[in-house]
Amino acid sequence: MIASFFQSLETHRVAYLLISGQATVLYGAATFSEDIDLWVEPSSGNIERFQAALSAVRARYYKLTPPLEAPYFEAGHGFHFFLGPGESETIFLDVLGRPPRAPSFAAALRERREFATDWGVLPTVGIRDLIELKKTQRLSDYPIVSALTLRLLEESAPSLETLAWAAENLFTVETFFSFNEKYPAWIKSPPPDAPPFLTQIAGRGIEHVPDEAIADATRWMAGTMARHQVADRRHWRGIIADLRQLRSNQILMTEGAPV
Repeated sequence: MIASFFQSLETHRVAYLLISGQATVLYGAATFSEDIDLWVEPSSGNIERFQAALSAVRARYYKLTPPLEAPYFEAGHGFHFFLGPGESETIFLDVLGRPPRAPSFAAALRERREFATDWGVLPTVGIRDLIELKKTQRLSDYPIVSALTLRLLEESAPSLETLAWAAENLFTVETFFSFNEKYPAWIKSPPPDAPPFLTQIAGRGIEHVPDEAIADATRWMAGTMARHQVADRRHWRGIIADLRQLRSNQILMTEGAPV
């Protein structure tokens, strides 16, 4: 079913990027994801082609989905679908036209990766953009952000700018001190809010770090995560309010109806 869906997207020339869970699996930062998440280019013509691709595989609407129209895509709403012939084989598809913390679709498309999978060759959002998308309210996303950050560093010799960026995108003690040991040059351009004590122990792995440094790192990372969580909550607050109004006005698509 999933291969047929992606083939339908290709047949209908839909411009899209794979994001979220399946993208993290392809980058090796997660081992499993049940759902499919897409970023669909939010132009009217592309939305029409996307709707045709969904119809071709007999997709059905899931809950809290606005009409498939450009203004709702542009406003950042999510669109939710069932794929598959029955309850036991149902696949959930979530779609965004303007994901939070993301650049324009055209900019993201230039940074994409192409992955050969059992479902075909899939255009996948670039790793830096994926990291920004994963800074959500869910605590479980932050170890994945950390793993993605280390994966990016492994791809080439990182610049000082990249090391400074990486230091702000590590959210577990293990990943931070692995980074600290392997890339001690990060202290040449540390984040402005980095605890001073951490910059004095560059090059040390966690087994050679005093407890106070681990405590400093933990508090620093927790504060950064909290700021990202608040920002994500603020982003969705207005969209959720819009959804309530759409539901009150009976504009949302009927759950279970065919696309």
